[in-house]
Formats: sequence, structure tokens, C-alpha cells
Amino acid sequence: MNNWQQIWSGRKDTLANVDANDFRAVFAELKKIDGFDLNGGVNVDSLIRQHENLYDALNLTGGQTVFEVGCGAGAHLYLFARDGYTVGGLDYSAAEIDIARKVLPAEKISELICAGADELPTAKTFDAVISNSVFTYFDDFDYAESVLEKMLLKSRRVIALLDVFDADFETQLMSERRRAIANYDELYKDLPKKFYPRSFFEDFAARHDLKIPFAANELENYVNAPFTYHCFMEKPSV
Repeated sequence: MNNWQQIWSGRKDTLANVDANDFRAVFAELKKIDGFDLNGGVNVDSLIRQHENLYDALNLTGGQTVFEVGCGAGAHLYLFARDGYTVGGLDYSAAEIDIARKVLPAEKISELICAGADELPTAKTFDAVISNSVFTYFDDFDYAESVLEKMLLKSRRVIALLDVFDADFETQLMSERRRAIANYDELYKDLPKKFYPRSFFEDFAARHDLKIPFAANELENYVNAPFTYHCFMEKPSV
């Protein structure tokens, strides 16, 4: 993998700074560990609303199971588990998997795996398999397709790819990031982002007979939102 792995592998457990009984504070801290700017940027309420909207988008009901590829410190798995779902996750950062294992209720964990996304084991399946803000860190389309194949085998019903960087808006997004972040090119040297045309996912869905609705990213106060989209792939039985 590329140089992003070194960054994610260096994340520290800062949960001692928050009240374990305050789920909003715990969730916010987990998102910070995962690299989200909650100081003047995205606020925790909008992130929680985005998460809650997933239940309808994924057509989830109580007692079902959710697996996240690139789960990081387990922020969204934490909310799913809190709402009664059995969860699983994979991330290539051992440091973040350790944090997720600490914060998630043991009885709600089906499996937590430290591995690359393309090493996703598929023997154990889940109702929904999601990936949030992860595909942009992949090296190339071949790698992304290999991960999609594994996610499809892992899922019994639906796949969700959230916060996908839209190839149609690559120039605009990079211009905005350079405007907003001083010395952007220096700071992000050798830390590329991958942009995807919607046709990449449409072609994959067509080959596997999947329904494929897209949705706008409506996360409030998120600078990348206008330049990204969500993609859902539903198996024929859904």
C-alpha cells in the first residue's frame, strides 16, 4: 500500500480524554482518531445524522449484521453496536484495530481483523458490508476492484461505499483543497487520493447483476461533500 498506511498506523488511543458514558463524545473522539477535523469543520451532530441515514439506505432492521472495510478505530461500528447490531471490521492499522477492540462491546463483535482490504476473508458473511472514506486511499482501480469482489462475497444483501471521490470533480476539489490548506502540495506529497468515475462502479454492478443507486454526500460543513458521492450495490434478492 502507499504512504497513507504509515499515517494510520501511528494513531494514538485518546479515549481517556472523554467520558465513556457519553456516546457522542466517544464517537467524536473515535472520528478524530480516524483523522476527521471536528474543530471548526464537520460537527458531531451531522456525522451522527449521516450515520442514522444509513439504516434506511441499507434497509437494516434490528438483529442484522454489519461489517466495515477500513473501520479504523471503530467509530461507526460503535454506533451500530450501540443500536444492537452485531458488527465486524477490518483495517490495516493494528493501532486502530486495538482501539476498536477496546471500545466495542465484546458480545457485539463477530470479527475484527488487522489486514489489507484485499485480504478480506469471506468465510463469515454479513447482511451489509460498508466502506467509509476508504476507496480514495487505494493505489489503483485493479486494487479497488479486487476489494469490491471480496466485499460482494462478504455481503449477503448490500454493499455501501461512502464518501467516494468523484472523478468528474477532481480538478475542482484539488483547487479547493489548495485554497483551504496552506502548502497543500508540500504537506500531501506522496499522499495521493484516488478519484472514481461512476462508470467504474456501474460496470462492476452490471457484471454482477446488482442494483446500483447513487446518493449525494450531504454531510454538513464537510469541504469534500460537493465533490464526493455514495454508492450502494444491492444483490438481486434485496
